[in-house]
Formats: sequence, C-alpha cells, structure tokens
Amino acid sequence: MRIHAVVALAVAFTAFPLAAQSNDVGVWYSTAQLKDTAGLSFDRAKGSGVSFNHFWTESISTEFAVHSIRAKAAIDVEGTHVLQAGKLKLMPVTANVQWHPMRESMFSPYVGAGLARVSSNDLSSSDLDLAGIGNVKIGNKMTWDANAGVNILIGRAFALAVDGKYIALEPDAKANGSSEKLKLNPLVISAGVKLRF
Repeated sequence: MRIHAVVALAVAFTAFPLAAQSNDVGVWYSTAQLKDTAGLSFDRAKGSGVSFNHFWTESISTEFAVHSIRAKAAIDVEGTHVLQAGKLKLMPVTANVQWHPMRESMFSPYVGAGLARVSSNDLSSSDLDLAGIGNVKIGNKMTWDANAGVNILIGRAFALAVDGKYIALEPDAKANGSSEKLKLNPLVISAGVKLRF
C-alpha cells in the first residue's frame, strides 16, 4: 500500500509543468530573539544558516533549512543577572511548504509553515557549578514553525532575501533531578543571498 502511495505521489509531481520546476539555495546571517523563561534570560542570539528550496509549480515550493544560533544565558532574580549560565546553542532544522504569489516580481513575498526539529546543548558554567545546580540539560524537540519573507531579485539567477521563522519551541530543562518546561519560542530573522538554478 505504501509503495502505491509513493508511486502516485511521484506521478503527481511529474505532472507539474517542467518549466515551473526550479531550485534555489540560500546562505544566511541570522539573529534570534528568545523569550525569557523560568528565571532564564538570553542575549540576542546570532548565527548562520543554509537553505534549499525546490519549486513544484510557479508559486508552491518546499524549503529545507538549517541554522546554528548561539545566545548567552543568565539566571535572573527580579530582573538582575545573578548567575551566568553559559551559552545556549540551538540548531533548528525546518521543512516548510511555501506560497510565492508574485515569484517573478522584483519584490517577491512568500509565506509558509511546516515542521522544525531543534537540537540544543546543555547549559554549563562555573557559576552553575558553584551554586550546586550543575549542568542544565535541555531536551531536543520536534515542533512546528511559521515562515514569511521577501526575495529581492537581482537578474534571473540571484536574489537578496529577508526571512523570518517563528518556532514554537518549549523544551524540557532538567537539573538535579528536577524538570521544568522552557518557553523559548525563538523568532529567527535572517538576511541572505539566494542562487536560483
């Protein structure tokens, strides 16, 4: 049964106009705003990313992207940093379906949504060790994301782009046998260059 479904899907995709099928790859500089949560606060995250986008029709595409972003973390009491908590490193891998209503325009906006898998490191620092907290393990998470952006075409092969992804990220944080849910919900804003082929 699964083989029949795969064959049917492949036939459906090959039925799309061949002229509409194309690809683009992107290289991104990214920043991210993380929500302060459970006594943790974060500086603005920075990082980079790459993406691959395949167009099935003139306006529908699927984009796969991976970003690596880092932010300094601290434990706050009444708005004041009392302990440095090290660096949080997040690696969101996203798979989105996008709609491009004006793809051939110079300014080509798009919207999309899909799935995100976010992996992260443990938080660790000498402050956490001295406080008896030790490493804070942050779990990996599969979740959803929403996406919007605009491409600014430069000729037929290149574009400048601005992209935003909201990731509904609420991983568990574990330390000293206790667990608490973090509501990080990063908003990742990226600027980049795309090559179409």
